[in-house]
Amino acid sequence: SLEQLEQWRAEAYRTIDEYCERKRHDLIEKRQIHERKELDLLRSRITHLIDRHDDSKESYDAVNHDLQLEEIKINDLEHQRFTLRPLVIQDEHLIVRRRLFPLSHPYQSIHLRSGLESAVGTNTKHLLVDREGKDLCLLDRNLSIIEEVPFTHNGIHGICWSSRLSRFILITFKEILLLDEKTMKLERSPITPGKHDWWRGTCSNETLFLSTVEWGSAIYEYEIGGSFRLIKEWHTPVTCKKDEIICDLKVNADFLGMPIYSKHKEESRFELRSILTMETLWSARIHGRCRCCSIDTDQWLVMDHDDCRFFHISADGKLLETNKYDQHERLEDIIPWGNDDIVVLTKKNIYLHKFD
Repeated sequence: SLEQLEQWRAEAYRTIDEYCERKRHDLIEKRQIHERKELDLLRSRITHLIDRHDDSKESYDAVNHDLQLEEIKINDLEHQRFTLRPLVIQDEHLIVRRRLFPLSHPYQSIHLRSGLESAVGTNTKHLLVDREGKDLCLLDRNLSIIEEVPFTHNGIHGICWSSRLSRFILITFKEILLLDEKTMKLERSPITPGKHDWWRGTCSNETLFLSTVEWGSAIYEYEIGGSFRLIKEWHTPVTCKKDEIICDLKVNADFLGMPIYSKHKEESRFELRSILTMETLWSARIHGRCRCCSIDTDQWLVMDHDDCRFFHISADGKLLETNKYDQHERLEDIIPWGNDDIVVLTKKNIYLHKFD
C-alpha cells in the first residue's frame, strides 16, 4: 500500500541520518579525541622541560615544530574532504508484491489435449508443448500453432529453455533431448540415465539439473553444452527422505525451488535450496503433488495437480495466499511468460493469464 511506501521512505531517511551520524563520530570526534591526547603529550613535554630548566634552542625548536604540526592537523579537521559516491537506489530495493488471486480471466486459450504426463516450456517468443504425447507444437504469443512435428519418444516430463544453447531441453524417462525451434529438429544429448529414470529438469545459464523418478529422488547437475559433463550429484537424505519424491525442479538465480511429496504422510512441502550446496534455506508447507515456477524476481507460485489449487509463497518462505483454479480441469504445469503473463497447462487446454 501507499502507507507502506511512505513508511519505507521514512525508514530510509532515518537509516541515512544514522549512517551520517555514525560516520561523523568516526571521522571527526575520534580524530578530535586523538588530537587532544597529542596536545596533552605536548603539554607534558613542555612541563618536563620547564622542570628541568631546559631552555636550549634545540628543545624549543622541537616543541614549536610539534605545536605547529598539531595546529595544522586541527585546522585540517574543519576543511577535511571526503570522497562520496552517489547513493544509488535500484528498482530491486522496492519490489511490489502483486496480489495474484483470483487469477484474471484467461485472455488467450487453445484447446490442446496433453499427454499422459506433460509439461510446457517458453522462451521470449514461443511456447513448446506436446499434443497427446504424439506431436510437438510450437506456439506464438497468440497461442497459435506455428509449427508441429511428430514426437516418437517417451512422454515428456519437463521442458526448459537454454539461452546458452538456444535450444529447448526436453526431459523424458530415458533421454534428454534438444530441440532447435528454427528447424524443429530433435537431437539426443549425451546424457544417459543409467539405472534410474529422469523425471524433472531445469537449467541456469551454465548448468542443467535433473531429478529422478523414484522414492528418495536424486539430483544430478550437468554442464550445458559439449559432452554435458556431470558436475555433481546428490542423493537421499540430502535431496529428500527415502519415502519422499521431488515433484518438480526450478532454478531462479542461485536457488533451486522444489516441491517434495511424502507417500506415508500424504503431505508436501516446498523447499528453497542453494544450487551450490543443496542446503535448505527455508521450507513451506503445501499440499499434494505439485509443480512450481518463480515469479516477480524472487517469489514462487506452486500448484497442486489434483486439487487444482495454487500456493503463492514469498521470498522468505511465507505462504501468502492460496486459491482454487476456476477452470475445473486437472493441472499439468505452470510457467511465467515474461513479467506479466502466466501459462497454465491443463489436461485439455492451455490458458494464458495476465497478472493484475
